[in-house]
Amino acid sequence: MTDTSNTSIQRAEIELDSLSFSYRNQLILDNISFKLEAGESAALIGANGSGKSTLLSILSGVRKCSKNNASFKLTKSDKTVDLFKDRKSAAKYIGYVPQDDPLMPELTVKDNLLLWSDSPASRLSELLEGTALKALDISSFLNKPVKALSGGMRRRVTIACAMINSPDILILDEPASALDLNFRAEIRNYLDEFHRLGGTFILSTHDEADLDICNKILLLKDCHLSAVPNDLRGEKLLEQLKKSNK
Repeated sequence: MTDTSNTSIQRAEIELDSLSFSYRNQLILDNISFKLEAGESAALIGANGSGKSTLLSILSGVRKCSKNNASFKLTKSDKTVDLFKDRKSAAKYIGYVPQDDPLMPELTVKDNLLLWSDSPASRLSELLEGTALKALDISSFLNKPVKALSGGMRRRVTIACAMINSPDILILDEPASALDLNFRAEIRNYLDEFHRLGGTFILSTHDEADLDICNKILLLKDCHLSAVPNDLRGEKLLEQLKKSNK
């Protein structure tokens, strides 16, 4: 299991209420709401094109929702903040792993990490070796330019950028895409430990194995979000996903 004993993860509850989003007059998300208690985790599933990436990008602050009355509230230590209204708090509390990496290809891995880190450059080695970042095994290519990396290596750097400030909430859009089986397992190990320490996370996935580390499964279909049984697997899970295409 990954060592994350020196992180500053704190328990945080999140609640989304009345989120809607339209693109070119086409409704993508309709009145989406859900709640995760402090330390809970959720897998977001649905057919390709169902709006999973759009939902996660809105939660992370990359996009805005279409309804002004929507809220995304975080509660920690008896303090509540609406992350849709307070973008600085969103940046502080949330780590986001998008499907497409946000890296600067001309810069080295080290310089990309420093762009995202709140800590001085002198602490980078400590962060990479003393926290869950070690599971990503990026120290060996720290000085390589991102443009010289393989797809899997770039993905690991993207995840490291999201993790580097020890956020209380992780929002991950297919975090293990382009990774081999070994590193997929390492990512699950990290998320499982992050969860054990009180961290809250949401990840979209097409990998059934990811469901085993989540408390909840949220299905996005026909613009709506609903919870499905947490033990849904195999053919029954496929039936739910096929229905989402109708």
